[in-house]
Amino acid sequence: MSRAGRRVFLVVCSLGLVRSGWADGGMFPAQFAGSGESADQRAIVVFDEGHETLILQTAYEGESTDFAWVIPIPVLPRAGAISTVAPAVFDHLYELTEPRAYEYAGYSPQCMLGCSGDRQGQEFRSVRVWRTMRVDDYQVVALSAQESSDLEGWLNANGYAFPVGHQQELQYYVDKSWFFVGAKVSLAGDGTGTGPPGDGGNLGDGEAEEMKPLRLSFNTPEPVYPMRISAVSSNSEVEVLLYIIARHRMTSANYKTDQVELTSDFTGGDFTEFYEQQFRASLARAGAGSLLLEYAGQLPRWYAEMDREDLGLGEGDFYVTRLRTYLTQDQMQQDVVLKQAATDGGFGPLPRCAWRASAWSWG
Repeated sequence: MSRAGRRVFLVVCSLGLVRSGWADGGMFPAQFAGSGESADQRAIVVFDEGHETLILQTAYEGESTDFAWVIPIPVLPRAGAISTVAPAVFDHLYELTEPRAYEYAGYSPQCMLGCSGDRQGQEFRSVRVWRTMRVDDYQVVALSAQESSDLEGWLNANGYAFPVGHQQELQYYVDKSWFFVGAKVSLAGDGTGTGPPGDGGNLGDGEAEEMKPLRLSFNTPEPVYPMRISAVSSNSEVEVLLYIIARHRMTSANYKTDQVELTSDFTGGDFTEFYEQQFRASLARAGAGSLLLEYAGQLPRWYAEMDREDLGLGEGDFYVTRLRTYLTQDQMQQDVVLKQAATDGGFGPLPRCAWRASAWSWG
């Protein structure tokens, strides 16, 4: 073939996720787009040797000047086991695991509840308040109950405005002898807080006040994300995004877990729209109420070092597993229990490359 007849072909590939091995070079290809950062609920579950660190982030949208939420956990939190962390911990994991397209030429488990102000003095016999504390801009209480009706009454009497008709969600945890952590913050800066603890963000498509993540640490034989109580404040479909950091790749023990499968080429345009269509199709194949694996791989050590203290990481290597789904209220009937996956192999959906001839040739 003559030089004049040789045409240069460029390869356009969409790489489903950033590969952790690229991080060492410190140089990333130009990113086209991302998706999923605006999940309605997102959480980080760090599990190591029977100890869980649960980091939750939510956003508040509504008319009330106050915000409150209730978080069930399996054991009474120790003093100092509840704190806040910088929102950047979510940003860093997002950057590591988010599906992206690249071109090469030559990458409320928490329940959001309106707060109407404290009303003291009513008696709810089976409710026991174990601890009250101030955590950053949050007022935090740890309590337990033997009757869900008493707990519902206590929450409403103390400014948590628990909605009518959802006693069964509380009973689910009462039956398991779990504890409840309540957190409130004033968005008005009226002396109980300094205003919104977050710094803006993307939760709920960026239309709500994004709250500073709350971190809870406790011992448990199996890692868990308290999903069931989210049904209280979920009147429509909810997007849930979980990052699980552990010594091994993880999966769900009680929710069907499948993986994203990209079945067509990405040839340009809006990658976020392309990926979400593929994600929804994968979810339909897996079945309603399933979780989809979007990423699994070893957590790069330099990523771990950025947030080691906030994440509560020990020494050594960890894996990060990213699971995402869309759920309706009826599909939130259990907490998400997690377990070690059958393999520690890495995963990131990789669509086929689209070959495209250039418009020029050597002369």
